[in-house]
Amino acid sequence: MKDWSSPKMKFYKYFFIGNKKPVIMEAYSRAEADNMLSSLCTKTKVIDMNLLEDVRIEMPVKGVSKRKRHGVNHVWVGTDVTSDGWIQESEFLKINNA
Repeated sequence: MKDWSSPKMKFYKYFFIGNKKPVIMEAYSRAEADNMLSSLCTKTKVIDMNLLEDVRIEMPVKGVSKRKRHGVNHVWVGTDVTSDGWIQESEFLKINNA
């Protein structure tokens, strides 16, 4: 049986005025994502929190959600499969005979 009480990874998408693409944080809670964004703002000095206009929360879908990391495409498979929930798309396709 699926354990629905355990924390689930979510994508927190922060939209800023003047930027077409959001800043995306992968976190288990809004507080964790906010702390990550704050840390990024402090380190880079590029993001102006006064220009934040929207925050959207999405949950990844196994086998559907994708991202590019270090120039390599990855597919979301869940943290029950890999430690961070992502697997290289080429490996995913091999496993699923696609």
